[in-house]
Amino acid sequence: MAVRINLTSEARQWIVNRTLAGATHDEVVRELITAGWQKPAALEALRLVQADSAKARVALSANAPTTKVPEPDLAAAPLWVDAGDRRVRILLAMREPRVVVFGDLLSAEECAGLIAAAEPRMRRSETVDRATGGVQVDAARTSRGMFFGRAENELTTRIEQRIAKLVNWPATHGEGLQVLHYKPGAEYEQHYDYFDPVDPGTPALLKHGGQRVASLIMYLNTPEQ
Repeated sequence: MAVRINLTSEARQWIVNRTLAGATHDEVVRELITAGWQKPAALEALRLVQADSAKARVALSANAPTTKVPEPDLAAAPLWVDAGDRRVRILLAMREPRVVVFGDLLSAEECAGLIAAAEPRMRRSETVDRATGGVQVDAARTSRGMFFGRAENELTTRIEQRIAKLVNWPATHGEGLQVLHYKPGAEYEQHYDYFDPVDPGTPALLKHGGQRVASLIMYLNTPEQ
């Protein structure tokens, strides 16, 4: 006989959060049992959340237009690519998963300029509140950070245009540059960089530019250890 439960939005969100944090299905069930749930009810709650997520992703995939994503032109296996005002080296290229490691994307002066411009505005990093679409301070993320507005100044505009040329993607489709600082021991725990269609806050979040389809990480300094 199937177990019928009334799964509250709070319990549903907790299960989603634990799954996104990397907890296995068995771990989620054990934690629910520890919190006072009966095992059949815990299993049914997990099944319902998984079913809803699967349905939402199928619907999203069916309605999504076929379009390209940011992609450097590496068809000829070049050792460097033209980024407009700078030649950028290709240090590593993997197809599955799609990972490209670039070299000499920024000059030492540009790195120092970004750090200096960002420092007065650095604050404790926030995470997205997937229930409301807002932001919040979360123990899972302990870095400091800030965002530049898109094309905020000459330096950021130059780098944005370079990135756009490098990955064949319009600069207007990019986010403003974000500067992050991780001190010893700081971290951002395991997470996914997309907005789940089943989360209540997703419609509000998508209004700010849609789903992120690629990330480009630039190291501004090299730690000694």
